[in-house]
Amino acid sequence: MENHLVLYQAGHCGTFLVWLINQHKNFGQYPYQWKYTKKGHKLDLGCFGADWYVDRETFVESREHWKIDFDSYPEDRGTKYQPKEPRNKDRTKDAIKILPNHLCQSQLVQMKGEIDETLLKKVNDEMNPKTIIIAVADKHLKTEILNRWIVWRETNVPSDKELYAFDRNKNPVRMWEQLWWGKLFPWLKENVRLYGDNAHTIDIGKIIFYDKQEYLKLCKIIGEEPLENIDELISPMREMMESYKN
Repeated sequence: MENHLVLYQAGHCGTFLVWLINQHKNFGQYPYQWKYTKKGHKLDLGCFGADWYVDRETFVESREHWKIDFDSYPEDRGTKYQPKEPRNKDRTKDAIKILPNHLCQSQLVQMKGEIDETLLKKVNDEMNPKTIIIAVADKHLKTEILNRWIVWRETNVPSDKELYAFDRNKNPVRMWEQLWWGKLFPWLKENVRLYGDNAHTIDIGKIIFYDKQEYLKLCKIIGEEPLENIDELISPMREMMESYKN
């Protein structure tokens, strides 16, 4: 199996990127599931077939979950009750995301240009990725990414957590803008090769807006032909993100 590792910080639509890569011809073509706010608004999505929980299982174990459910519960095949099942059983490639540390950072929030080298080595040794694809952002969807992240944290971070006060300062949007656009994204673009000679950045905002050149760049990285229905695949995510424009 040819594996491609997708890295991103939470809030940067990395799960969508790993799902989209997996829709290409030779990949697993895993389904996705919407995640909602408490008020029922679309907030995020899951691509559970691509998940690897590196802190509690080996890479090989992570790839066997769908087969166990597939064999044990044949009546649920092809339904929402088997969300890890690849639609393409003859796949030769997989795009994978890691949990809980999506970006192999030494610190999950305060990015100081430090990679968790031990974790990155473990991932590389077990997975042996052909490429490492890192989600970054620039002008496209900047407001939407920031606004959605604030809602995500309001929905998912309990009030008694230490980071809650960090999120609730006088201007949380401005704070995250400074952290991500002022520090994280520039550092990732400049230092992408610290993740490996096979590492690349992809502008997730351009992908969701279907910037043709950025999409062709992605196809070249993963060695796949462009999908004819790419805009159809992207449009639900684009519509969801645009709902966070204001």
